[in-house]
Amino acid sequence: MLKSIFKVGLLPLLVAVFFSCKDNHVHEPHEDHFEAEGMAFFQSGNKIAEIFRGITSDTLFAIVNQETPHTEIKFYDKDKKLLNPPDYKKNPMSWQIGDTSFVRLKQIAGEEGSYKFQLVGKRVGVTNIEFFITHAGHSDFRSGKIPIRVK
Repeated sequence: MLKSIFKVGLLPLLVAVFFSCKDNHVHEPHEDHFEAEGMAFFQSGNKIAEIFRGITSDTLFAIVNQETPHTEIKFYDKDKKLLNPPDYKKNPMSWQIGDTSFVRLKQIAGEEGSYKFQLVGKRVGVTNIEFFITHAGHSDFRSGKIPIRVK
């Protein structure tokens, strides 16, 4: 009797649970994830600041009512070798400014999410900015907070 209960009731339930728990999600290949340990900021080919593993002694600068020169971002790998940024259409950049009353970040129309930007000062003071590389709705990289001084 116990064997027939197992065959009729429990066995089909176990089979259903096993197959319903099987991972049917489509996963992105690992190479789609951009792995960085830090960032370097360049203006006219000159490095103006960097952050590595969330630590920096540098500051970004802006002036009230003025745009900074175009700033381009490159990344550091685990050995602190420079890497070009990923394709911003697949891995867009996002950011979070600590206090947006001091500064805003501007990008070229049509290139939103790219690894190029300008800062525009709003009022004198200090805030910070943190950058993210996003992929498939989540963050693959987080820079750590970088100070911004507005003059």
